[in-house]
Amino acid sequence: MVIADQSVPPDIVDRLLWRDAQQMLGRHAGADHEGNCVWCGWRWPCAPRRLAERADAASRRPWREAWTLRHDLNSIRAMPGFGDNVDRHERSRNRGAYYD
Repeated sequence: MVIADQSVPPDIVDRLLWRDAQQMLGRHAGADHEGNCVWCGWRWPCAPRRLAERADAASRRPWREAWTLRHDLNSIRAMPGFGDNVDRHERSRNRGAYYD
C-alpha cells in the first residue's frame, strides 16, 4: 500500500527539492521597510530567494534538472554564516569586536 503525501502538488517530480524550496521561500518571504530580505538582510530579492524560486520550478521538471539544482541548493547552505538568522549588517557592525 502506498500512501501519497496530499500536501505535495501532483506535478512535482522531485518532492525533496520542492520541500526544500518551499522552506527557503518561506524564510526569504519578503523585504523589510529598507528593501532588504527579512531573513538574511541581503538586498531583496536576495540570492537565496532566487535560488529557491529556481528550485521550485526545477522540482516540476525532469529529474536531471532537479538533481543539478538540488546540488546548488545544498551548496548555498554550506556557506559559512548561512542558516543563522543574524542580519548581515549586524555581523559587519560586530566584526570589529573579533579583531580587537
